[in-house]
This record gives sequence, C-alpha cells and structure tokens, in this order.
Amino acid sequence: MNKIIVYITVLAGILLLGACNLNEYPKFDDADAFVAFQGTRFSVNEFEVDENNDTIIPTLRVPVRLTSLSGLPSTVGFKVIDGTAVAGRDFKLKGGASVLNFDGDVENAVRYIELDVIPHIGEFTGDLVFSLALTSSGEVNMGGNDTVSVTIMDKDHPLSAILGSYTGSGDDAWGGGVYSWSNVVFEKDESDITKIWIVNVFSGYPSPLKVYGVVNEEKTEISVPVTQDVGTISGYTGRFAAATIPYSLLPDGEKLIFSIDGGTVALTQPYQVGIQAINPSTGVSAGWFERVTGLKYVKN
Repeated sequence: MNKIIVYITVLAGILLLGACNLNEYPKFDDADAFVAFQGTRFSVNEFEVDENNDTIIPTLRVPVRLTSLSGLPSTVGFKVIDGTAVAGRDFKLKGGASVLNFDGDVENAVRYIELDVIPHIGEFTGDLVFSLALTSSGEVNMGGNDTVSVTIMDKDHPLSAILGSYTGSGDDAWGGGVYSWSNVVFEKDESDITKIWIVNVFSGYPSPLKVYGVVNEEKTEISVPVTQDVGTISGYTGRFAAATIPYSLLPDGEKLIFSIDGGTVALTQPYQVGIQAINPSTGVSAGWFERVTGLKYVKN
C-alpha cells in the first residue's frame, strides 16, 4: 500500500475572560505575556486508510501560543518525555529541533511542535502515550499549561471491526411502536481486549447508559450479563435487565447473547430487554423505564 503523509492539526481555544462587571476591562500588558500549550491532551490515530485502501501516516501538530499585547519575540524550548510511546520507535520529532521561534507577529502567534507517527501496522500494541513539556519561555512568562499528554491510538485492536457508532432499535414491549436511536457507540475496554462497552444501550436519558459484553474468540457473538447498574435516572438506579415471554425476570448471572453479522449486532433470544427502575433505598423494582423486543444495533 502507498504511504501518504497528511497533517492532522489539533486546535484548542484559550479562555482569557474572567468574571468582571460590565464597566471593567481586564488589565494586561507585556509584563504579563506568556507562552503555553493550547490544550492539555491530544491524540492521533496510528494510521488511517483512505477510500483507495492506501495507508495514511499521520503527522500530529501540537499548537503552542505566545500571548502578548504588542507582540514580543521569544525563543521557547520544549522536550519530549517518553512513556509507553518511545521516541524513535513509535514517533519522531519532525525537523529535529526542540525550540520554537516566535517573531512577535501578534497575528501569527501560534507555533507547532510536529511529530511523525511510526505505525506498527498489523501489530496490536494498545494505545501508546507520551508527553511534551515546555522547558524555557525566553523573554516571556511560562503559562500554567506547560505540559501536554499525547496518545497514539492503536488501530490494530482485535475488536476494531466491531468498534464504532451504531443505530439501535427495538419493538416497544407494550405495543407502542418501534424505538430507534442513532447515538450508540461500541467502545473498547482499556484493560481487557475481549470486552466491549455499549454506550447508550438505550436512549432518551440525561446520561449515557453503558453496559459491557464479552466477545467470543471467533468474534461472532457478544455475551452481555443482565442486572448491570447503568447509573441514576430520575432518582432511581437504572438497571439493565431482561425478561422471558411470558414475563419472568432473568436472574443475576444470566447473559444475553448478541450475534455479530457484518455491521449488525442483534439479540438472538426472544427476550424483553430494557432498563428497570430500582428504588435505591429498598433495592426493589419500581417498574421499567423502557423495554423492547428484537433489540439490535446496525453500524452507521
């Protein structure tokens, strides 16, 4: 496959306005000029693949801003701090220099630390992390945001074909029609490569409802334990639960089995599945927030 170098620019804003009344203005002069990273965390994919199946090797550009009223020039030093990602093995500093030169142009007060990713295509390494730190600020002050964390996102996760965004749907168990919601995300687990998290397993609540499942070795099924607590909803504990038809609640320890067929993940059992409302003081069910049959997720 061809390798194409592209630039991924990560931009973040700086908030300069504090709380003041309408007749006051912030006081600032060049004695207060400072340099700082624009952001605290950045990430870049290990590689990308375009529509022609060509591999795209990313370059990460981490922005550093010098904030000065009249435009002070300065030479700013920085260093790379290895973590699980190591310079020369997983990434390299573009250009080799560890200084940024600001020429005093207030209209062009941002400089970039550029880093080329060294991909490990076909090798699962997990996400790799390193840091960047400003070491000297030259003629201006050092801002508070002088260190950032950078994550190289591994693209060779064993479950990468399953991860991503989905649309969920199911038939209302009370005959109210079909539910459909498009904000479902299948996420990897950071410590267990067989586990997957289904975020927004159901929709319409103030916080994401998140449950986990375990993918089999053949990657054809996901088993999801019932009675997982998913957070607080309207003062009740939300609990992922299922029931047989005729109605009989599945006990703790039972698992729902979802088949994986291309971009569709569908419940294989004829169960009613939903979120129970559990009284937090008594532990007794107060009913259901939502219950459907034929639960499935289709990849977007």
